[in-house]
Amino acid sequence: MKSLSYLLLFLLMAVTYGCAEEDHPYVGYIVINRAVVEAAGGSTTVTADTDISDPIVMEVAEDGADWCTVSAKGKEITVTATKPNTGANYRTATVNVRCGYRITSFTVLQKYEGQEYLEYDWTGWTVKGSDFQDGDGGGYPGLLTEDQSDFWHSQYSPATPNPHWLLIDMQKELPVIMFRIARRANGEVNYPSVKKMEVYTSTDNENFTLVGGFTFSLPWTAPDGTIVKGNSKLIPPYEDVMLNEAVTARYVKLVITETNNTTGVAQVGYFKAYEKI
Repeated sequence: MKSLSYLLLFLLMAVTYGCAEEDHPYVGYIVINRAVVEAAGGSTTVTADTDISDPIVMEVAEDGADWCTVSAKGKEITVTATKPNTGANYRTATVNVRCGYRITSFTVLQKYEGQEYLEYDWTGWTVKGSDFQDGDGGGYPGLLTEDQSDFWHSQYSPATPNPHWLLIDMQKELPVIMFRIARRANGEVNYPSVKKMEVYTSTDNENFTLVGGFTFSLPWTAPDGTIVKGNSKLIPPYEDVMLNEAVTARYVKLVITETNNTTGVAQVGYFKAYEKI
């Protein structure tokens, strides 16, 4: 009886796996990285990572058909920007790819004049920290909006002294070359509450490395010679923290060690991370 049960189980497994293989046959893989072309136009070549021997067939989707062409020779794909990008922003096109039975797509990006960096999409990122003031600004989510009047504010009721820290989880490891830390703003007026900030990165949320930071002390002399002692439209809206070389990070910790006031109050308008392109 036990032998019969084993036989029935074996037959059931054979039928199940046989159907699964028939319903979902292996069709190979193909991965194509983003292609970047210069603002003036011209061509660039990317190599498809694939185990499929069939020819690569491509078409540019409608969003880029008027300025972008593509061609393939073996696994080498050549992308050509047929028109210069004279705008103030980069532009992208989607290329649809078929290789054998596998269908995928990749992005073509044409820089704007002088562009060196590309901002990462912060959708899905999360923020937590040492403290925040409930009801003043946007709390931790305020760091992930373009609106600098929707900001993170340190806790002041009750008073919380320095240091304050903010931890951003970018959800996956990214190569980063620059961070942009914005100040709180009210109209054209910017708030220089942060005097000294240190920036740390990590891949595991346990081991952090100091990679940069900035110091902005008051009083401060504006480019026009004005001595600024507090909130002002002359204060730069953000600080760019440039790294000597790109670092791979998932977690970024901002540590505010000093403020331009005696109460330890600090605000941050937003946080952005950039890659080199």
